[in-house]
Amino acid sequence: MHKKLIIFDMDGTVYLGKNLIDGAKETFEFLNDNHIEYVFFTNNSSHDLEFYYDKMKAFGIKCDLKHNFYSSTEVTISYLLDKGIKDIYVIGNKCLKDKLVKHFNIVKEYSKDNKVDAVVCGFSTELVYQELKDASLYLQTQDIPFIATNGDYRCPIEDGLYIPDCGGMCEWLTHTSGKKATVLGKPNPEIVYYLSKKFNVSLDDILVVGDRLYTDILVGVNANVDTLCVLSGESSQKDIDSYPHKPTFIKPSIKSLIDLLK
Repeated sequence: MHKKLIIFDMDGTVYLGKNLIDGAKETFEFLNDNHIEYVFFTNNSSHDLEFYYDKMKAFGIKCDLKHNFYSSTEVTISYLLDKGIKDIYVIGNKCLKDKLVKHFNIVKEYSKDNKVDAVVCGFSTELVYQELKDASLYLQTQDIPFIATNGDYRCPIEDGLYIPDCGGMCEWLTHTSGKKATVLGKPNPEIVYYLSKKFNVSLDDILVVGDRLYTDILVGVNANVDTLCVLSGESSQKDIDSYPHKPTFIKPSIKSLIDLLK
């Protein structure tokens, strides 16, 4: 299999929490030696790109902050700017709000007198109930869009365990307000199209690698590119067998990518 650009998920694919997955470092050395481009794309908006860059560097993986990293936060900013949105209510970590406030006015609490153009929800490890309440009230009382950075229901960590992710927060708001979120990260194929243009490669020359069927694999299916599902994170073979959209390849971990590319 010949590919010019590989789009990697990180959590559950390259590492689990603080632990690098076996063979990951050798895989990226192989990619660098063979001049194959790669991008780390995460749906996780609870950290900025510098966090992921520092983490990869600490693992000994060669990377460049501007060249090798992209996230649902950047996709969300581009979308909101294209829509002419100015005033927003945000659920998310401080790092997400710090990024958004450079481009938009963030309304900090619910008031009948406040008008907002959208409610934006990201993965928040700093969540407080008041945020869910305020967002719900804005969605119910104003005719505004509901935007989600990503739709992941759970985030894999060490020891085969998970923590709640953005998708669950959005479901809560959907049940309260009746409005369903527009999800901008994976599985929205726009990120694949954007990276195809950025790196000047065709869709046939792209491979998406990840551990989550309904985001990592589905974004590849939606963009009509090849996919590799690794069994080192969320998905099991049983999950794949029952999922309607099958990955092109299934391997135990990222370590097997070298043989695929050979």
